[in-house]
Amino acid sequence: MTLPVGFCLGTFGVSYAELRAAACLLDDLRFDSVWLWDHYVSWNDPRESVIEGLTALAALAEATQRIRLGPLVANNLNRHPGRLAKIAATLQEIAQGRFELGIGGGGWRPEQEAFGIDQGTVDERTERVAEAVQVIRLLWSGEPVTFHGRYYRLTNATVAPPPQPPPPIIVGARGVRLCRIAGRFADGLNVQWRDYGRLNEQLAALDEGLSESGRTRAGFDLSIHADWRDLHPDPVAALDRWQALGFTRTIVYVAAPFPDDDFRRLAQTLHLTR
Repeated sequence: MTLPVGFCLGTFGVSYAELRAAACLLDDLRFDSVWLWDHYVSWNDPRESVIEGLTALAALAEATQRIRLGPLVANNLNRHPGRLAKIAATLQEIAQGRFELGIGGGGWRPEQEAFGIDQGTVDERTERVAEAVQVIRLLWSGEPVTFHGRYYRLTNATVAPPPQPPPPIIVGARGVRLCRIAGRFADGLNVQWRDYGRLNEQLAALDEGLSESGRTRAGFDLSIHADWRDLHPDPVAALDRWQALGFTRTIVYVAAPFPDDDFRRLAQTLHLTR
């Protein structure tokens, strides 16, 4: 079986109409998933237009029928995990069970400084993700949550109604500590193909975290974040290579203007269309 393929659609220099058209086409072509960034400012030019990802995902959930949807990744520094838990629960209801929550530590300093967000150290951002994932899971239980962590505090907080089913939580990581946290607390891990030289180290950390939580990779979503050029010249060979490395899904980044004809050709190559 060919590795499932999803696409992360860039949110810089693009209109919502373009995002919607691309997402609907990918849905029609029967690709696995559509993901959006969680950025406020373009790193190309601070005056370039930027679509707010979570808002757009709500609209895409209405516009599409079967394709899975999520942020890749929600920047944990951008909002309190209690707020993110509520947003995700609503998105899951709109998407009728097709939503997935990608979450990461956040690390682009100019954006954080522009909006007055304290970035903290790498270790602090990593620890924040670990707490955030635990907070989100607790809130999705439907019960009142009191939590006193190093970074987050809740007192009888609730998310009602809780999402049904709870969305998978996918941690986007480059550092090994965050890979280990994904194994301990999350449902999946997304790593970047450009970090191939660190892959063995990342997967070892993931396995360590899974072992600490009494789990194995069975049923765990391990996805590779690649660029469009990484699929060429032979997409099937590329997907087979990633599958042989243990990945369960591929997410390919594409920037606007989106390559509709290439999407169609890839769907035909992978025999997705009927």
